[in-house]
Amino acid sequence: MGKFLNKLRIERVDHSLYELTEPFVYLSDTVGIIIVPKGFKTDFASVPRLPFIYWFFGGLGDEEAVIHDYLYTKPHQTGTGLFVTRVIADKIFRGARYSCDRIDLDQYEKVTPINLLKNSWAYIGAWCMWVGVRCFGWRHWN
Repeated sequence: MGKFLNKLRIERVDHSLYELTEPFVYLSDTVGIIIVPKGFKTDFASVPRLPFIYWFFGGLGDEEAVIHDYLYTKPHQTGTGLFVTRVIADKIFRGARYSCDRIDLDQYEKVTPINLLKNSWAYIGAWCMWVGVRCFGWRHWN
């Protein structure tokens, strides 16, 4: 897990490609600071357009996808000089996805079944997206 230290600022380059207009920073519990530089181009998450898969996961996790795309691009660095493997890049993606979807139950006076269900879905959704990148991400690792 971790947290984003600033907002994602992008502009559209063409119908499926976006460019960062300022650096994007993520603090990862796994590797520390990740800095995606201004000018980096991304297509966000490549979710298959299959029924139900895109319905559940399409359009989710743009911030996480930028971090993941950056780590998948040679030289596979965090922006601070630390090199990562594909396994670590996928782990960072899963942690970022989960931390963005989950509800901090410490903020609630009373833990309710609805809050527990929302956290369970965040956990399951993060793992499902992780399975997708583990199974099919090898095609994009360069």
